[in-house]
Amino acid sequence: MRAIPYIIITTLLLIAWELPLSAAKKCGYDIHLTLSGNHSGKVTLALQTTDNVVVIDSLPKIKKGSYRFKGKKSLAPGQYTFIQNDRRLFHFLISFDKRSDLHFRAIVESGRTTEVTVQGDAENVAYLDFQRFIQDAHRLPHFSQTDVDRIDHYTDSIARQYPNTLLSIIANNISKPPLPQYMALHDRRVLNTSVLPVRLQSFFTHIVPPLPELVIPQIDSIINLCTDPQVKEWCGAFLLNYFLSSPIMGMEGAAIHVAKKFIEGIIKPPHPNLIFELESYIAFNEHSLLGMPAPELNLPDADGRLISLRNIDADWIVLLFYDDDCLICKEEMPVIEQIYQQYKSHNIKIYAVYTQDRYQAWQAYILTLNPEWIYVWDPDFSSLFHKLYNVTGTPKIYLLDRNKTIIGRGIDAHVLQQILSYQLD
Repeated sequence: MRAIPYIIITTLLLIAWELPLSAAKKCGYDIHLTLSGNHSGKVTLALQTTDNVVVIDSLPKIKKGSYRFKGKKSLAPGQYTFIQNDRRLFHFLISFDKRSDLHFRAIVESGRTTEVTVQGDAENVAYLDFQRFIQDAHRLPHFSQTDVDRIDHYTDSIARQYPNTLLSIIANNISKPPLPQYMALHDRRVLNTSVLPVRLQSFFTHIVPPLPELVIPQIDSIINLCTDPQVKEWCGAFLLNYFLSSPIMGMEGAAIHVAKKFIEGIIKPPHPNLIFELESYIAFNEHSLLGMPAPELNLPDADGRLISLRNIDADWIVLLFYDDDCLICKEEMPVIEQIYQQYKSHNIKIYAVYTQDRYQAWQAYILTLNPEWIYVWDPDFSSLFHKLYNVTGTPKIYLLDRNKTIIGRGIDAHVLQQILSYQLD
């Protein structure tokens, strides 16, 4: 794709959030790990955050496979793991800001951790049992309804037995469907677990149909449930990047909806530059979303005659932005011509907008194309077509129906073929 030289869109990158790793009280921790079996190497104590593992401390092997992690400050509530040779041995939980005195024992054989036990905390005894139960359930060759009911009953009972703990949050997010009301969006501790990325992605992949009119109310519901500011910031960043990177046509509207939450101050932006980037993204996308009336273009052809997009009498219009020096355009043009020939009896027309200012090159190029197409240009960009239709590179293809409503946005020739085939064949 050849980028148009007069406009630059800054890529929005996934936002990394730094979480506090120690609580304010200096209660301390003393975590003892004894490993037996066939193992070697240092052991690392690490905190699992939403999408990262943060190292707390690393220790070389002491006598008889004994490792002792000590600190004067209490560990932040969260889901922790021991790592050896780049492999996680097992997880444990710290649910509250208080002193942690725990003693774990485990056997490591052939890279597999077995017979994990713990002393010093009833929640972690239950958590280890819970992990074994889930692992055994996953080994079943197939799931019957009886198995599903048994798992749900067990996880529900664990959640009730240990209320207001991380174990209850994790259990609820295994036994219940991936709905926001079960994701503990009010509780900052959930940021120190792996719950949110998996559950939010599952929610928008398997529960909510990918239609802007259905997705946007769910975005609002999630933001409203985020009563903790840090959880709201993380969820805002996740939703923004999820919809910005979505391959599904129409999700630009959802991305714009989240972007406006940052601009309006409903979600705190992590850095000031993000606001400028989001404003640019909105400006170049909000006028030509799926389902919107196509913005008017009234552009001259090669003889200087103005041709209005709105006044074209056609049941289907392919709005094509192209460049004579664009390699992808040259690959797509023959395919678009084939599509045009296939569906021209259905009153389809091509409105082809040249995006550069080289008149002679343009004239020579369109002589190689179908003379039945409508060829126009805007050498000084006075129509603002680049902003109205997010033309930051070529080719850019839209499909309009008889009412000039956008039903295909930012598509390629292959998707154009699919949409017309669905509509007309």
